[in-house]
Amino acid sequence: MITLTPSVSSGAQTPGVEIDGILFDVDETLFDRRRAQRLVLVQMQQRLPTLLGHVSSEELSRAWTASDKATEDHVFHAGDLRAARDTRSRILLEELGRPADAESTGAITDAYLDLYAVVEAPIEGAHHVVERCGEAFCIGVLSNAYPDVQYRKLETLGLHDAFACILLSEEFGARKPDPSIFLEGCRQLQVEPARCLYVGDSYRNDVVGAAAAGMPCCWFNAISDPVTGSAKATIEIDRLSDLLLWLGLAAE
Repeated sequence: MITLTPSVSSGAQTPGVEIDGILFDVDETLFDRRRAQRLVLVQMQQRLPTLLGHVSSEELSRAWTASDKATEDHVFHAGDLRAARDTRSRILLEELGRPADAESTGAITDAYLDLYAVVEAPIEGAHHVVERCGEAFCIGVLSNAYPDVQYRKLETLGLHDAFACILLSEEFGARKPDPSIFLEGCRQLQVEPARCLYVGDSYRNDVVGAAAAGMPCCWFNAISDPVTGSAKATIEIDRLSDLLLWLGLAAE
């Protein structure tokens, strides 16, 4: 057990929360999804020149963002994952004014899946933070994600075996911010919710969800998103490595 308290040099206020375990989000917390998608889109243009070669990188990025946004809140399970992904690919092609037939959408989906899960795009300091936290706490993953991609992503990051549990929404059947998935993460980690810190980047999914489950939360707010509700993070950081300061695990 460690009391959540900053180092003297950090200058932050002490929340005074005792924790025994930590659950981590993945995308934009340990894995830089925005950077990964930029890298993957470049590779997709090279792989699919007939479909995407004529498009500027800016237009492709805009269209991808629109297609991703249109499908991000959908709840899909193993039986209809392919349909969900093809829906995103179809919207992408429609945004680009390209024919969105089954063959084209399938080619987009296949290329993205082949490239995305194996692209190297860790958040700065992610491996060190997880390693240090794992030395002091029981740690796990709680993520809104598709299993086939997320497990491969954690393997690419070199972090898959660092966690005592990996809980994914599409396997559990509920997505953040539903408090039930947070409580299940605590159960799997065998830590009481009030003593289990959740670390994530999304105010809506992570701060709100953790608060509803009675958990302390570290909001990794690297892009200075605004607070949009009444839920409050226990601590807020803009660099992942600053978590170690609050935990008293930073090198002297």
